[in-house]
Amino acid sequence: MRGDILTAAKINRTDIQVTKNSTNAGDGVEAPKTYLVGKLAQTREILECCPTASTMVATELETALDSIIAIPCRRWGCRWCGQRKAFQLACKCELAKPERFITLTIDPKRWESPREAYDGTRRKLSDFAKEIRKIRGGFEYLRVLEVTKAGWPHYHFLAKCPYIPQATLSKIWASLTGAVIVDVRRVENQKNVFRYVLKYLCKQTYIPWTSRRVSWSRNFFPKPEDKTGRQNPFINRRRVIQHPSEVLSTRYEGETIIERRPGVWVVERVSDNAQARKSIHEDRTYEQ
Repeated sequence: MRGDILTAAKINRTDIQVTKNSTNAGDGVEAPKTYLVGKLAQTREILECCPTASTMVATELETALDSIIAIPCRRWGCRWCGQRKAFQLACKCELAKPERFITLTIDPKRWESPREAYDGTRRKLSDFAKEIRKIRGGFEYLRVLEVTKAGWPHYHFLAKCPYIPQATLSKIWASLTGAVIVDVRRVENQKNVFRYVLKYLCKQTYIPWTSRRVSWSRNFFPKPEDKTGRQNPFINRRRVIQHPSEVLSTRYEGETIIERRPGVWVVERVSDNAQARKSIHEDRTYEQ
């Protein structure tokens, strides 16, 4: 079946010519993106990955092709990493099947500043969970920190627990922090969990006194899949401090790369000139 070739981006004469092979509607599977590597500035502009990523250079086991793998910073404050972490976390939360939405507020009158309120209440969150477990048994949760427009913190919980009266939750939280306003609602539809998590993670603003926005109890998420014995698809792995765009533009300018998935590329064809150059795995220029 014939596939259409769509030009995704063109930048001046010396750009990275990006082509995206898309299949016909009946195919059901979209072909991978391919890129022609150009100069550093153009490569950095086109590549879809964390702007402060370092790089893993490797060999793809199945094809023996040179591979460039972005190692993201994984910070919530990073626009690239933060959005993807939020999406992945929202998917995991939906699979966890929580039963309650709980919001814990603080009383600004009791604190001199938002930072003091945060320091004084965050240490009470584990005590809050312990008190509930004493009364109702199991209480597993994911907690998201949010601040108001005035900067005051409050905490959103997704909880796996039996029914707990709002008055009981309010009494526990008040005994720990002096704040009495607690909201609790039943999860009526698990799809709302996904939206709930994305809503509070994606609207996050910079908080000068903490970078820890999210935490969860040990048994909130289902046990991860056992990957013991699974073969890594990449061999000869070596980490370097340069951004993937630097590695690609330095070693593979003029070569075509294929995006296996966001942040992972393999060199499709290596020209005679490139073959004559020292292999990236032998070049020690990129050592940390």
